[in-house]
Amino acid sequence: MRYINYRLLAFLTLLWVCFSCGSSRNTGRKMNVGTVLSENDQRKLDYFFLEADRMKNLGKMDAAFDLLQQAAVVDTSSAVVKYNLANYYLHLKKPQLAYDCLRDAAAKSPDNYWYNVMAANLAQNLGDGEQAVSLFRRLIKYNPDKPELHYMLAEVYAQKGDFQKAIEAYDQLEQSMGVVEPIILQKVKLYKALKQDEKAFSEVQRLIDAHPKDITYLILLGDLYLDSNRDEDAWNVYLRAGEIEPGNAYLMVSKANYYNKKGDKDAYQKQIMDALLSNNLDVETKQKILTNFLSELLQKKENLNQADAMFTALLEMHPQEEELHKLYADVLWLQKKKSEAVAQMQIAVDLAPVRLEYWQQLIGAILDQGKYDEAILTGKRALTYLPDEAVLYIYLGSSYMMKKEYENAIATLETGLKHTNPENGALISDLYGQIGDTYYQAQQPDSAYAAFEKALEYNPRNIGVLNNYSYYLALQKKDLAKAERMSGDAVKQEPDNPTYLDTYAWVFFQQGNYSLAKIYLKNALDKGGRDSAALLEHYGDVLFMTGDIDEALEYWNKALEKGSDSKTLHQKIKDKKYYEE
Repeated sequence: MRYINYRLLAFLTLLWVCFSCGSSRNTGRKMNVGTVLSENDQRKLDYFFLEADRMKNLGKMDAAFDLLQQAAVVDTSSAVVKYNLANYYLHLKKPQLAYDCLRDAAAKSPDNYWYNVMAANLAQNLGDGEQAVSLFRRLIKYNPDKPELHYMLAEVYAQKGDFQKAIEAYDQLEQSMGVVEPIILQKVKLYKALKQDEKAFSEVQRLIDAHPKDITYLILLGDLYLDSNRDEDAWNVYLRAGEIEPGNAYLMVSKANYYNKKGDKDAYQKQIMDALLSNNLDVETKQKILTNFLSELLQKKENLNQADAMFTALLEMHPQEEELHKLYADVLWLQKKKSEAVAQMQIAVDLAPVRLEYWQQLIGAILDQGKYDEAILTGKRALTYLPDEAVLYIYLGSSYMMKKEYENAIATLETGLKHTNPENGALISDLYGQIGDTYYQAQQPDSAYAAFEKALEYNPRNIGVLNNYSYYLALQKKDLAKAERMSGDAVKQEPDNPTYLDTYAWVFFQQGNYSLAKIYLKNALDKGGRDSAALLEHYGDVLFMTGDIDEALEYWNKALEKGSDSKTLHQKIKDKKYYEE
């Protein structure tokens, strides 16, 4: 667990050519580097190139591109034309063609910084590490006064997995820059990757020697020792750091990690709490510490109640931090303290009422509790802050549907369509899908199917619509071939989803293909469907149809235990017989 705020070298940024600056960076522009053109061809080349530049400045990019292509026909080896063509290929999202142009331009003008650095960067991005190395080495040869090139070369070597050469490139960079934190930290990572721990420790020691009063580097050395199972050395370094700055919150976190490794749970939690209560840490860092602590609890399957005191203390210090309230809501929900989780989400939306995802989580949590009136009120309130967020109309429409206020639900969803970007086919499809579900619940299947068809026009792969549409057709024993195709498409997209497997099985059941239905239902149960009352009942149904009466009764009873609301389940169990709903 590390929270050192690594400083970045402002002067070591990756350079990328800004094409919007036009050809001003084409230093010493020559239109026909490497080729001697006739006077007539030179005039053509100049005309096409300059006219392309004029079209670009007028915003007529297609015309400019066409003119540049004509210029490239006149002189197939012009570096400046290739360089400018590369811009258009990048704009067209054709990086390989851009790379080919830049590589040619760089070869024709090996001393041109911009051609070569662009080609090198693109080579790196496209995974052509050997060419990137070659180009950066050539750049260093022609530009010995640009130390940042060594940094770029080191990155390429590291990306290729040649860590030793990356270190050598950083060493070259250090010759002109001295002991600089980002460079040394990169070398530490590389030495760790090479499993040369002693060299990694030595690099950090250089930082300690250069900054003896900054305990950041002592903490880092201690953390490296701890990671290398040199626990005693780590503790001794932490003690040294504590003598300089005993109240350092990052030191508390590192000591917490030490105690955690040693199995001293009480000391571990105390150090975490002390760090969270520190006035020397920003809220964002505290949240990261707390999140890591929670991850540790989840990984070890320990009780999340241990975090309650930390949240209480932290929220007392920072009551206006909506993300803390949201995180606490997540934890409470995992603890099945749903009402308390909703209360925390209420605070979060009050503090940040324009955060769409907060409203979605809050309304979803309220719906999960079956509080439909409250969900409707919350949805309406959300829309006062975010009236153009069409997804909120889905949540509000769903709330109305669950309350069986179908007309209000459909009206809300249709309003949502008016607030949806016409180019957002996926969201439009979701809205029509929800309209279809609402019509079906309102016992208007024909209207439901029409809405589903509209949904699939906008998004033929809408998995929720494919599943629900096919399930409703199966329930009504209508167009079962179409239901099989749609349900099969859903299963192909998510082959491990028990709900979609159940639907696919039920289509086969309605077709009388009980053997296939049994296979898919068994698969659905094995994929996590054993908590679904409907799925358990369906498996009992197919067992009955295949002659396994006793086992069918067993699964029907399991469905009953899971709270099934089936209208025929009690009768099935009583009569030991299958009945259609």
